Amino acid sequence: MMMKTQRRTRPIATVVATTIALLSVTAAFAPPPSSLITKQISTCSLQSTSSQDPQDPSSPSPSEEEFTIEGYSRCLSPREAKQSVKNESRQYSIIDRKPKWQKPLSLVSKGVKKVITKPKKPGSLILLRCGESKWTKTGRFTGWADPDIIKPGILEMEHAARLLLSEGYEPDIIYTSRLTRAVKSTWAVLNELNAPYLPVYKSWRLNERNYGALTGLKKMDAAKELGVEVVQAWRNSLKARPPPMTKEDEYYPGKDRRYEELKEEQIPLTESLMDCMERARPLWEYGIAKEVARGNTVLVVAHTNTLRGLMKVIDDIGDNEVQEVSMPAAIPFVYKFDSNMKPLPPPEGKLSQAHTSGIFLEKPGLLKEALKKTEQWNEVVPGSFGQQVEVNRVSSLEKALMKLKEDQAMSAVGQRGVVVDPNDDGQLIITNNLAEFEEIDAEFEDFFDGDGVKEVPEAISCALPNIQKAEEIAPGIMKQGNSKDPVVVFIRHGRTPHNNLGLFTGWEDPPLAPDGVEDAKNAGRLLRLHGFEFDVVYTSWLTRAIETAWYCMDELGMTWIPLIKSWRLNERMYGALTGKSKQMIANEYGEDQLKKWRRGFKISPPPVSSYSLSYPGNDYKRTKYVRDLRISLSETINRSWEARKVQIHRKFPKSESLHLCMKRSIPYYTQRIVPEAVNKGKRVLITSHENAIRGILMHLCEIPEEAMNQLHLPNGLPLVYNVKRKCITLLDDGSGVDPMTKHDFGPAAQYLFRPCELDDDFFDQMEQQALKNQPKEADAMVEKEKVASI
Repeated sequence: MMMKTQRRTRPIATVVATTIALLSVTAAFAPPPSSLITKQISTCSLQSTSSQDPQDPSSPSPSEEEFTIEGYSRCLSPREAKQSVKNESRQYSIIDRKPKWQKPLSLVSKGVKKVITKPKKPGSLILLRCGESKWTKTGRFTGWADPDIIKPGILEMEHAARLLLSEGYEPDIIYTSRLTRAVKSTWAVLNELNAPYLPVYKSWRLNERNYGALTGLKKMDAAKELGVEVVQAWRNSLKARPPPMTKEDEYYPGKDRRYEELKEEQIPLTESLMDCMERARPLWEYGIAKEVARGNTVLVVAHTNTLRGLMKVIDDIGDNEVQEVSMPAAIPFVYKFDSNMKPLPPPEGKLSQAHTSGIFLEKPGLLKEALKKTEQWNEVVPGSFGQQVEVNRVSSLEKALMKLKEDQAMSAVGQRGVVVDPNDDGQLIITNNLAEFEEIDAEFEDFFDGDGVKEVPEAISCALPNIQKAEEIAPGIMKQGNSKDPVVVFIRHGRTPHNNLGLFTGWEDPPLAPDGVEDAKNAGRLLRLHGFEFDVVYTSWLTRAIETAWYCMDELGMTWIPLIKSWRLNERMYGALTGKSKQMIANEYGEDQLKKWRRGFKISPPPVSSYSLSYPGNDYKRTKYVRDLRISLSETINRSWEARKVQIHRKFPKSESLHLCMKRSIPYYTQRIVPEAVNKGKRVLITSHENAIRGILMHLCEIPEEAMNQLHLPNGLPLVYNVKRKCITLLDDGSGVDPMTKHDFGPAAQYLFRPCELDDDFFDQMEQQALKNQPKEADAMVEKEKVASI
């Protein structure tokens, strides 16, 4: 999963020349270089540096302003900063919003709550430095460059998650930067906490400090060329800035699509430590702090200097003292607050550091030493320690069925034609009619009638899908074609243990099986082959869909795009049938009843009890994020009576027909995804479940109800919906195999693969092509006339 990182090609001589020029200008304007390094202007005063203040003789002259490179101020007024953070968070809401008609009621309920209930205690703030990257290992200045995280970094994050578990901390929301090493650190923590459904907000304000022209250079090489004191001053001084990069530099952030919504003046060419801190401040004041004040536990996974900046703001640390504050990797640093959002002092006997009120959950250095010893042991005895084993969370039923499947596969070998003595008590007669062991079909809906004949409506004939071929314009470089046009790409999650065992999963939450991981990676690779880029990803709150999104985003190199999770994209709720196989259901309810549930568009399976583990309303870790479901009066009364206090409970589904599942997925697409992304020309990726995707496709492709049970969606296969031409397209994987023979879409495939509409853009392209061909046709006519005259 590691991404390739470009090597630095610019010689260090360029930085040396820039530095010498900078220092020479410095000498011409009075203060010696050493004093200049420690005496630069805070970003909050930058907006007034365009002219000298006559009342303040120490204010810089215009020429001083030029050489100190102060012209790219990002200091905003409090009102502007607040609006900036609001605009960033509004772009894509990471938590389902209440319907508009509920907003007046929510205002009333908030007022009532303030009167009859005690105010919530503020939650905890957990700061965590991201895991080690490729460049950290080689000692390079990283900044806003985007090298991938490495294996030791993943291990660090898993260790940090275990520390949180051991201390009982359960984050409610996570903030991170847009850099890959921080995003993947977040994924590793979520995976270890078994909480991938948590909302994650990715902000450029939490990016590492921009090291300007030093970006990509080895620290030791820079120190040798420029001097240790100069480099250390740039690294540790509060207001000193390294030489700026140019806009032509390969690491200039303005070239990166992840920052395209930022104004040019917001993108730094270089930053001091103070610049970095001031950049993160608005996010704390108008985002993170508000979540903590609401009683939420907030985890911030970011970088050394942005985390130090947050600590400076929270503890009001002085400019000189903050240089003594450090942030070791992989050790969570926890703050607690009083009712006024003032940090509480650390308890007796807890690990802290000078000038701060937070506590470390472990002594810094212990993990580093343990990883070092592990590496030494592995050199002596390969594989002795540190081998990461992929362990899927499976139930005892799954384990038993997996073992049964293995036993049956083994026993099938060599048993054909075996004859057993019928007089031997306790033995069974095995005939040569033993069926071959096959993978169980996990689909609930039935494509066959009682005699095993496919039920194909008369209107359905052989489907002819639209295929987008990958054009190679150079070795390894694919022509993107229309891949940047507004599209919605649907991917059904990769296979899970439930799928492989033929169990009805529904809202149960197994992770991807190993072959399901490959399904997800292959989907990402295919999209990358065709040059697809996305602006936002929507998924369910179930692990298998979220992990599919993670692997796709990683293969595409787009870990930074918003990932929005909603229960409305969950799989159909199978009620009391959840976790059971078809044979179990047939034995319990009868074959006839099973057929009704499988073929009926509006027939729901039997519901689960309110006290069942399969009832979604009992999953309290997830239910608190649901705000767009009406309140269940009966459940609220029963649960409040049991708890002896008011407990508001929403009406979560206890069972769903295919129709009810679509009644939540289609409105989510039309009322949320379309206005938020599709209508704005965004490119959308949806990783979800078969029945949720079926519903949206039913809406887009006008598939009739009677055909819905006869549409099958393969795992991990991208289905590209062209918004302009209103059709579904498959992507050519280069194998030369017809997708319709490679994948089973069921008898209703014809409804899915209808011809694309010819829109105005198509006719414009045809007209432009005709105009291009006119000169060639005219030349050909002239040649013909010459030949005829001869």
